[in-house]
Amino acid sequence: MLRLFTLCGILFGMVAYLSAQETAPDFSTYEGRKAAVVEHLKDVVLKERGKHGIPRALARLANDPNDRVAIDYLVDILDPRMQTMFDFPGISLALYQYGDSFTPEEKEKIKSYLLKLAKPVRGEGEGFLNHGTENHAIMMWSGAFLYPQLWPDAQWNNGMNSEELKAHVKEWMRKTYKNVYRVGYAEYLSTTYEAPFNSAMETLYVYAEDPEMKAIAEAVMLYKWAILSLNAFDGEIMAPSGRMGYQIDHAHPGPKFSEVPGASFYNWVLWGWGEATDNMNLSCFRGRSEEGGYNETSHAIYAAISKAVPDDVFFQIAANKDRFTQYSSACNFGNWGEGAPRWMLRKVSRDKNFAIGAANFRWVPGGDYADHDACGFTIQWSSADRFNYINCFHPFWYAGGDDASRGPDTWNHGGNSPFQQTAIHENVAITVFDIPDKDPWPGKPSPEKWAWRNKHENDLLKRGMLRYPDSVDEQIEENNWIFLREGKTYIGIRPLKEYYLERDSKEKFLEGFVVVKSDHAQTGFVFELGSEEEFGNFASFRDRVAKNKLDIDWKTTTVAYTGLRGDTLQIRFVPGLPLVKPVNPPDHWARYNPGGFIAESVPYVAINGVEERFLDGWPLLKSPFVEMDDSVLKIDDGKTKITVDWRGDYPKITRN
Repeated sequence: MLRLFTLCGILFGMVAYLSAQETAPDFSTYEGRKAAVVEHLKDVVLKERGKHGIPRALARLANDPNDRVAIDYLVDILDPRMQTMFDFPGISLALYQYGDSFTPEEKEKIKSYLLKLAKPVRGEGEGFLNHGTENHAIMMWSGAFLYPQLWPDAQWNNGMNSEELKAHVKEWMRKTYKNVYRVGYAEYLSTTYEAPFNSAMETLYVYAEDPEMKAIAEAVMLYKWAILSLNAFDGEIMAPSGRMGYQIDHAHPGPKFSEVPGASFYNWVLWGWGEATDNMNLSCFRGRSEEGGYNETSHAIYAAISKAVPDDVFFQIAANKDRFTQYSSACNFGNWGEGAPRWMLRKVSRDKNFAIGAANFRWVPGGDYADHDACGFTIQWSSADRFNYINCFHPFWYAGGDDASRGPDTWNHGGNSPFQQTAIHENVAITVFDIPDKDPWPGKPSPEKWAWRNKHENDLLKRGMLRYPDSVDEQIEENNWIFLREGKTYIGIRPLKEYYLERDSKEKFLEGFVVVKSDHAQTGFVFELGSEEEFGNFASFRDRVAKNKLDIDWKTTTVAYTGLRGDTLQIRFVPGLPLVKPVNPPDHWARYNPGGFIAESVPYVAINGVEERFLDGWPLLKSPFVEMDDSVLKIDDGKTKITVDWRGDYPKITRN
């Protein structure tokens, strides 16, 4: 009898196991991740404003096009007391992709709200919803083109008819994204703003009927998918990147701690998170009206619903684990995409198990408020842990004042400084700090906006620092180095001056991290990465790295290091933020920077004695698979060839 009960228990367990396997979501493929998100949201509660609730309502419609809860929510969400610009892409998608779900009367009600969104003409012809930052602009403009396409006989509150409104928006789009093909954009790889930008552009790409507008949207998305796939490394958006709102987190404990970035979840839907892909808790998509959800994940839901599917070549690039180096640049902010070119000079070195990304910057003195949100340095490695990266910066923007949310350990908002300069070569990076006493740009661009920053204008914090996750498999301090091991990946960190460690910090975004701080006006760090496959066991790696040649000259702030691959990387900090006059500075600079100068924080770098030139033709994008310069994008992985030529008024796209 006991054997019978035992056998029955085993059989019951097997049936339960097999049943669970049949119903468990499949995160291993793009289609599986999309389906898992949509299925999980079939009964999601809709209590939030449109910015975060609309994509969840659309997920309900994707499960059931006759879902009255979702339909009623979408019909009424544009009430002027609740509306935001973030609503427009979702409402566009609802009207086009799920148009049959709404009665003619319901569509008319939505239309009545949308007509009121057209504001009186202001300024130089900026009528419909104006400009805003880059993600704001596309969210507004995409709807401003698609709504009159749906209602060609409408008369909009700014006095335009539908044809006039489409023509205006089309021209704004044309000149803005033609400039993006020329100089890049400021919100480059933003952990917060890539997702809402892309969702709006994807909807325009799928549903624009005008062939020139469709080509504009397709050209932008080809560029976006290219840089996203090139810079996705096991769930981390590779630095340097623009406008970081929250830190990457692959196993967040819950909303009571903090938000998580929307672009990270957008990337999860597209490419997965490498070894951390199965960490995803789908409840994160459910929203703050339900336990476990987050606001920013709402923007990633569009990627699971959209009919805009990246070309196969981008999935191949994202999955590529070959060793290669890529270069790219991005501009700072400017209306119509007219920011200063080569503001952020990126270099990224990728390997099978790790990647290093860093930038040197050309600052606009007193420039835009969002400069401080750029993340200027990360090292990533393959891991299933919650965190798989190192950040490194000098707290220039957040280093004093009375605002507790803007202290020196504000790691969740990127981290960059005019007084940090970096060099990278393959598996080695050197970053050097040379921090003066005084802020070179006190009170700019707005004394009121930057009041908290000006508290330390005459006494800048003298500190270079980095953080690494405490979850790594091994941490060893020896021979003036800090050594980390995660699986078969090895990391050596050499502080160039005295340092100290801070563990178990109570700071909001330091849970799970160890912080290394070196409190000197001149300081820095050397990093060398390796693997068991290349350098043997961890003990051998540590012993060999500690014996490598390292030369430091603080009189000239020069550091030279010869790594295990035999190459010598040298960096000399170029002090003083030398001023240069850029070509064709944007008109809006005159408000805060009458001279129109750029202050360069760009070092001298040499690899094996050969200087690496930063400013002479630093490319918009250069890698083994994707190149972009002179308004031409070329994608070629040996199987697929896509070219976008935007030297004329409109882009010309050719495939194979």
